[in-house]
Amino acid sequence: MTDKILLGFEVGSAAPVYLPLHHLAIFGMTQLSGKTTTLEALISRSGLKAIAFIVKRGEAGFTKYNLVTPYYKPRSDWQYVEGLLNVALKEKVQYQPFMRWAILQVTKKHPETLRQVLQRSEECEKEFPRRKEVFEQLSAYLRIIVPELEQHTFSTELKLDDGINVMDLSDMQLEVQQIVIASTVEYALAELDHVIVIIPEAWESLPQGKMTPIKWVAQQFIRKGAALGNYLWLDSQDIGGIDKTPLRQCDNWILGRMKEAHEVERILKQLLGMKVPAEEIQTLPLGHFYAAIGNDVKKVYVLPLGVPEDVGREVAVGNRSPESVREEFLKVKLMGDDDLIWKQKYDELEKQYDILLQGNQALTDQNKRLTSKLETDAMLQEQTKDLKARIHELEVFNERFAKENNAFTKLKEALRELLPTSLPIENDTAKTVNLNNSEVTINLSHSERTVEMDTTKQQGQILYVAIHDLPKEGFTESELSEALNERGWPISHSSLAPQLAVNLTKAGLLIPLETKPKKYRLPSKLKINVKEAS
Repeated sequence: MTDKILLGFEVGSAAPVYLPLHHLAIFGMTQLSGKTTTLEALISRSGLKAIAFIVKRGEAGFTKYNLVTPYYKPRSDWQYVEGLLNVALKEKVQYQPFMRWAILQVTKKHPETLRQVLQRSEECEKEFPRRKEVFEQLSAYLRIIVPELEQHTFSTELKLDDGINVMDLSDMQLEVQQIVIASTVEYALAELDHVIVIIPEAWESLPQGKMTPIKWVAQQFIRKGAALGNYLWLDSQDIGGIDKTPLRQCDNWILGRMKEAHEVERILKQLLGMKVPAEEIQTLPLGHFYAAIGNDVKKVYVLPLGVPEDVGREVAVGNRSPESVREEFLKVKLMGDDDLIWKQKYDELEKQYDILLQGNQALTDQNKRLTSKLETDAMLQEQTKDLKARIHELEVFNERFAKENNAFTKLKEALRELLPTSLPIENDTAKTVNLNNSEVTINLSHSERTVEMDTTKQQGQILYVAIHDLPKEGFTESELSEALNERGWPISHSSLAPQLAVNLTKAGLLIPLETKPKKYRLPSKLKINVKEAS
């Protein structure tokens, strides 16, 4: 760890420019300014651990990082629920009549989870008939966010490796992304030290004028974190719309290329009186920034990670273009990104496997303790049936684990062979990959199982039609929609699309096919029985 970090070299003189370790804000156009490259270089040279988040699919990220499981700690206080609702409504809750009152009603008994908040909201629909519409709106929102939360796997602890640690939240809804980021920031403030937390899309996470789940904990973090060596770094495409409380705590501002006129004016106001033509901000080359560090402002070429300092000086004095540096030094790193990402995912899979082994041992020990307790403690006679049922569950789990352990070992060996050309395995049933122009299907199902449901709900209607009316080799959303209409079960596109692409696919009840248009088919290793409701 160092108190001063090499940022790069001053444009013109090539003098080295350092910035002190502190809260930081970086702004600039995505893909054209070099923000991510700057953050990666600064974190590497700081010697600190960092946690960042991927919130958009296809987002250009860091070249070297550790993939960590998203962390989430349940919260259900009224400020937290109101923050979530602000995100969903895209405006303040105060603008919705009686909504804050409704939130206070459903949280005043201190529920432990959002599922309990939803149940209480549904009860209030009947208890307060004059305000039924308000509770119906609150319940409708919670019915979206609660199942989304419950379908993801979260970690209950946060362990960071050296360097950059990344949580991939790109497949989550915005509200869930904000819940996870807020939980992570809160954990870092309470449990960690000498950690950098990078807040992505700060204009969306920390909006001016309304509360979000991230905003409250970020304000606490930026006010108290520096005493523990914890720093908040804000990453945003623009300045407008970001809450000013965290910005006021940032002593390091790194300002890159920007085209929009109002944003250019905002950047010029941060340059401490330095006279810079607006056109220069609009045409800043890749990797060039104006850095407002303390009381000084300098135009800097940021030295990317892995680029020799003498090469950086050549760019700063104009003897070399930043594009040539990218081609010569940075693209070499990016060539192996797929292999790197899948190696990291493989490592994460091994960690989860170790956790499973530990869990099995813990359950075995618990099994012994429960059995012993049943035999020796006469006062537990009333609980004997429940305990025996628990023991049976543990025995079934042990049998299942013994069977799955062999399959899991084979899967690890298959993944090792696929590492150089790994492709994502998107569901837990099967995946077809193309290796050397040959299609290979990897079947991940360990045994056949049966799913029972009926047509009283949308998922049952979809699967019923898929079983009885549609071709087994695959069907499109439009074909499914027509078949549903003929059955008298119309489902709108806004509901049908997420059922196919998210809920049914992730549950393993449908398998997506790599076709255009997108098709789905029923899994071959899963028996689905759907009863038609009378």
